[in-house]
Amino acid sequence: MRRLAAFRRAASTDQGAVTVLVAVVLGGGVLLGSGALAIDVGQLYAEREQLQSGADAAAMAVAENCVRIPASCGGQAGTALAFADGNAKDGVSAVTAVCGGASGLGACPAPTGTRADCLGSAPAATNYAEVHTATKLANGSTLLPPTLAQSPLGSSYHGHQVAACARVAWGPPATATGFGVTLSTCEWNRMTGGASGYWPPGTAPPARAEGVVYMHSPSGNTCPAGPSGWDAPGGFGWLDDPSSTCSATVTANSTYGGSTGNSSSGPCKTAISHAYTTHQAVLLPTYDGIRGTGANIVYHLSGFSSFVLTGYHLSGFTARSWLSGKDLCGSPDTCLYGYFTTAILPTVGAFGTTNYGTYVLKVVG
Repeated sequence: MRRLAAFRRAASTDQGAVTVLVAVVLGGGVLLGSGALAIDVGQLYAEREQLQSGADAAAMAVAENCVRIPASCGGQAGTALAFADGNAKDGVSAVTAVCGGASGLGACPAPTGTRADCLGSAPAATNYAEVHTATKLANGSTLLPPTLAQSPLGSSYHGHQVAACARVAWGPPATATGFGVTLSTCEWNRMTGGASGYWPPGTAPPARAEGVVYMHSPSGNTCPAGPSGWDAPGGFGWLDDPSSTCSATVTANSTYGGSTGNSSSGPCKTAISHAYTTHQAVLLPTYDGIRGTGANIVYHLSGFSSFVLTGYHLSGFTARSWLSGKDLCGSPDTCLYGYFTTAILPTVGAFGTTNYGTYVLKVVG
């Protein structure tokens, strides 16, 4: 009993000491100050998360516009602000810069060495767009006001402006899955003049935009372009189709087997008919050289072009152009006809080196 009484007296003494300590800490404002700072720091982190999301979405939208309509690449402050505001909890934010390394975009501000900068260095050889966002309130203030932090920090603290940045780059894909048909760079150059001016996607062009891609022609349509030791005869050919889907996953600046036969396979007839009926662009691996002949042919693939098929004349398989209403070639020629457009692939991967109007976009900072 004496030991129990002594224990109770010790416990009572400890409780009294804790009570005194808590009173001293609270009286000195330590706990309250720490709690106030924690709440306001959390608010700043939440604000930056919203600004970063807005910058990411805005930079992606600006980059997409630059790809689809290059002439509209500049002057996208309104586009950027719409996406930045859409990701802000209160629907309001500031866009302090829309800039980058593409025609129409101005130079970006110098790095500040803070979290307001985009990550890493801007790419030197690839087009890119940056969007810089910052705090802005509905009343026009650019400071995120304190919730409780003004008490420990003093009346001179009126809040803090948070900032964020996102950088999106675009370029031709290094690897992609395309149609089981490969197009010659000679035909691409002939139809485009070697320029990157493509008909905008989602709109039907005039009939003058339509061209013919020959697989076989008595006039001897040959293309002596390509790497050393390679010839590039003809306008297009069939790629090997191990999955029987008339598709092939290929890598630019590499080789892929195929055939120069005039007849299309059953899967390719189905795929060609679908592309012709829907007017949807198809991704064509594009070659700049050939080795071998017939079923032993090997194509040197250089990139990817986006082609809208308007008609075709193949062996026992033909369709008049839905754009011009004409048959643009006939026996003994075999050909495809259509026009080139710009395409943005939904996948993200490494950038290739040759641009035929098909792009991938990715966040790089």
